Amino acid sequence: MGIVIDTDILIDLLRDKEHAVNRIRELEKHEELATTDINAFELYFGAYNSRHKERNISSTKGLLENMVLLHTQEEIMETAGRIFAERRAQGKTIEIRDLLIAAIALHNGCTIYTNNRDHFDGMGGLSIQD
Repeated sequence: MGIVIDTDILIDLLRDKEHAVNRIRELEKHEELATTDINAFELYFGAYNSRHKERNISSTKGLLENMVLLHTQEEIMETAGRIFAERRAQGKTIEIRDLLIAAIALHNGCTIYTNNRDHFDGMGGLSIQD
């Protein structure tokens, strides 16, 4: 499929941070870029929780309109359940939103682009780019 852009990178794009903008421009030359409905939730939560709600909601809508949005479905929930059980058996925890983002990326054969590698390490073969 391509590359799933994680929330931290999307926030950097919304803030027009040069390193993120340049990296995304480079990636989109060779890859299809996407994000997930979970990342969209995180962005909207941040926008509604901010001092500049209207501006941030509008910016979030604009960003997401220009991206492929990958959604959860039953097979992805099964993958997430398996990964969660495996990690729990190893005594490791994971934040549920990161688990769902990882499961969506795995199901769609995507690499995840994030600055939070530690959130996704050990996720059953997930390819991570930072």
